[in-house]
Amino acid sequence: MRINETYSKQQISALGLVEYPAKDIKARIFLNGTKVYFFELDNNQQNYRLYSIINRRSFFL
Repeated sequence: MRINETYSKQQISALGLVEYPAKDIKARIFLNGTKVYFFELDNNQQNYRLYSIINRRSFFL
């Protein structure tokens, strides 16, 4: 996956990412192994733009 690329919900699920419920954050958060992926909905509310990937351990600190 590449930063600033857009993905559909089906593409994200096909890659094995699982959505994580988040409070106080407007981003959609997905987990896969040791990585946490941050997405935002695009203007038409159909696709997600990936804007950050961090280590899972950093996210849960």
